[in-house]
Amino acid sequence: MKKNIIFLFLFVLPKLYSQQINVLNMDKAVKIAHENRSILEALKYSTQASKYNEKVAISGYLPKLYLTSDEKFNTGIKGPKNNTTLQASQLIYSFGGPRQLKRAAKKGTEIAKLTERNQEDIIQYEVEIAFLQTWLLQEKKAVINSLNLSSKENIKKAEHQDELKLLGKNDWLKDASTYATNMSNVYLYIDELSNAQNQLEYLLGDVYSINKNNSKLIWNFKNPIKIKSLIYYYTKALKNRKEIKLKQKEAEQYAENSKYYKKNYLPEISLTGQISRSSLISSRYYYGNKNNSVGINLSWDLFDGASNYYESQKANANKLKALKEKSSYIKQVKNEVQKAYYELLKLKKQLIAKSVELRQAKNQFDLAKLKFKIGDISKVDFDTSKYNWQNNKFDWLTVKILTTMKQRELYFACGYPKII
Repeated sequence: MKKNIIFLFLFVLPKLYSQQINVLNMDKAVKIAHENRSILEALKYSTQASKYNEKVAISGYLPKLYLTSDEKFNTGIKGPKNNTTLQASQLIYSFGGPRQLKRAAKKGTEIAKLTERNQEDIIQYEVEIAFLQTWLLQEKKAVINSLNLSSKENIKKAEHQDELKLLGKNDWLKDASTYATNMSNVYLYIDELSNAQNQLEYLLGDVYSINKNNSKLIWNFKNPIKIKSLIYYYTKALKNRKEIKLKQKEAEQYAENSKYYKKNYLPEISLTGQISRSSLISSRYYYGNKNNSVGINLSWDLFDGASNYYESQKANANKLKALKEKSSYIKQVKNEVQKAYYELLKLKKQLIAKSVELRQAKNQFDLAKLKFKIGDISKVDFDTSKYNWQNNKFDWLTVKILTTMKQRELYFACGYPKII
């Protein structure tokens, strides 16, 4: 039932009336995905949390106030004894402390932002590939229409010849088998297009329906495929790949953590103040006492069981690990760029060859149109020639799409630089 409905929309309704078409290009599709994919929303909250870590770190320089109050009842004394104390402290200087913690927290924010941008690149690449695949299938509609028409014309011709006993049983079975195969390809196309559209809609965040919006994917297949030198792409990749930048920022964060633990062995100076009040109330008398004090406090951790030392060494080891991973990523990125580059060169050569074949097929179709016009060939032969021409055109488009997809893969391997 579903196939019949899709078949109706693909092949029947377009002939009865035309509707307003909503255009969806690749850039718009990527923008929709970036605005609606939940994974990016989650990463934005992660970045926001990292920014709060910076504020938590630097808050160590803000004054701290402590209020304590207690009521005591002593034997031999009637009435409660109250002690209330208000203490204030203000960190004046620390060799490590809040400032060093903020440096480390700031690196954490930079890591969160890079993670977000890296996910944006992944989503962009996924959407571009799905968009090109769906666009190609939409363009295949003309080929399928021609195949559908040509197949029906050929089977009608075969049926007529069979009625006149002009066709042998084997030839009739051959024509019937060809018709069944062609119609199977028509229905397989419907399933393939539906699956591709569903995949693209999922990558857009399930907020955009191609069928409900009556959308037509627009892509300029005439755009030339330009290829620069391999060194050029190497340079762009090493400068723009977020994975490399991430490992560098991780190493820098571990370096800041290492400094923090080392500086914990240095003194810090604070300004302190205290106001205290004691009172005793009984049935016979009242006693009250007030005491105010201000001072400077020097705090120095002389020995902590070497815990800060070991934390510093752990952070340093993690820094070296991140740098090694960065080196590994550099090699991996170079390999990805090189692989995509040479595969792109190969596909471009195939595209050039297909372009020559396409020109030849176009000439043959033009000749068939001329012969049909003067009555030299039948309508069935003309429809077959038209199908062959559209099929050749689709073969060329297929290679063009594969070449463009490989070009997008190369851009993705380079980290999607703004200028490439």
